[in-house]
Amino acid sequence: MGSDPAAAYPPDADETPRRIVRLAPFRLARTPVTNAQYREFARATGRSWAALDAPDDVPVTYVNLEDTLAFCAWAEVRLPAEHEWEAAARGGDDRLWPWGEELPSPSRAVFARPIGAPEPVGSCPAGASAHGALDLAGNVTERVSDAPVVRGGSFLDGPDELRSSHRLPMHPAARDTYVGFRPAAAEGSGRLRFDWVEIAGGEHPIGRDPVTYGGPVRDDELPEHVVEVHAFELARTPVTIGQYALFVSATGAAPPPDWPDGSPPPGRAGHPVVFVDWFDAASFCSWAGGRLPTEAEWEKAARSADGRRFPWGAEDDLSRAAIGSGLKYGDTEPVGRRTAGASPYGLLDLAGNVWEWVSSGYRPYPYDAGDGREDPDAPTERVLRGGSFASPGSDHGRSAMRSRSRPERRQRHIGFRVAREARS
Repeated sequence: MGSDPAAAYPPDADETPRRIVRLAPFRLARTPVTNAQYREFARATGRSWAALDAPDDVPVTYVNLEDTLAFCAWAEVRLPAEHEWEAAARGGDDRLWPWGEELPSPSRAVFARPIGAPEPVGSCPAGASAHGALDLAGNVTERVSDAPVVRGGSFLDGPDELRSSHRLPMHPAARDTYVGFRPAAAEGSGRLRFDWVEIAGGEHPIGRDPVTYGGPVRDDELPEHVVEVHAFELARTPVTIGQYALFVSATGAAPPPDWPDGSPPPGRAGHPVVFVDWFDAASFCSWAGGRLPTEAEWEKAARSADGRRFPWGAEDDLSRAAIGSGLKYGDTEPVGRRTAGASPYGLLDLAGNVWEWVSSGYRPYPYDAGDGREDPDAPTERVLRGGSFASPGSDHGRSAMRSRSRPERRQRHIGFRVAREARS
């Protein structure tokens, strides 16, 4: 009884003959690249793009092959080869559609809409592939690296075009409302780009002595002492929502709980990501090829060689930092907006906007990296630095100010930035 979908939707001539290929391990983004992700690339590189106001969580379209390759080079990823894309869609059991042999339905794919547009990525979780990838059938067709075709079908197409083996010729220069892409990477490669700032190594004082000219001091900032800090690099700004969205898309990590329906909030790709706990921050940094800075590194980056009170100097000037608006009425702002608050190294938002997780466990000074505070498995509170928009005043933005919290804490005024070892 019933019908055989495979017989009802036979392969086209360009899909034959069937053959077996051997694949090296690779990683594929869980969803297509979104407008928010592409917008960050366009702004970072100055690349022309006509859809700067497009909805954040919808797949980017109107990009040709050159555009997609440029994005991939910037993000240190690549387009999947055609055989990789098809292997991801068909799973290990040669399925007709990414989810199996059942006919497409609205719960599985965005399709059969002659008058329509792409939907937010991941809108049809029932259409997940055997590997958990979403939108491999419908929504937007996807470019591959080694053939002038697109794969997967789009919101315009019917069940036949959504088949995992279906191929549609597409000129490399074509741009259209139904053509997008998703990145791939070799196992262990593919990282997000950051605007890195190198901080020179050497001895550096951290903490504070209770001297009148230095302003207020808290007990846990005592005593001032000298530590050896090796050269390292620190991202110029905190991690943004747009950057974190790439991590979520590539790894399947849980999105922050303030993302509606699991998608990045519209219009906020340039804001610092928040509602991330210490473990989320550490996982992102590892995926991105970096790590969280230690407390000593963070303070050196903020205080510079002269042990300044604020990243910009001694002046108590709240116009230089997003501090003091309060948790009830305040909010984050796009990173890097307050350039007058830059440190001598050119780092931005070290005071205000969001508190920043560091790697260090909270322990009394003097700082000693070998006393267990840098053990990532230690069951201890973790240090937060820099103050936030919710902080009551400039005292919380001082470069020596220490706060701490349970590593499981998530709040809308807590974020982080990435560090790595010096490359030069």
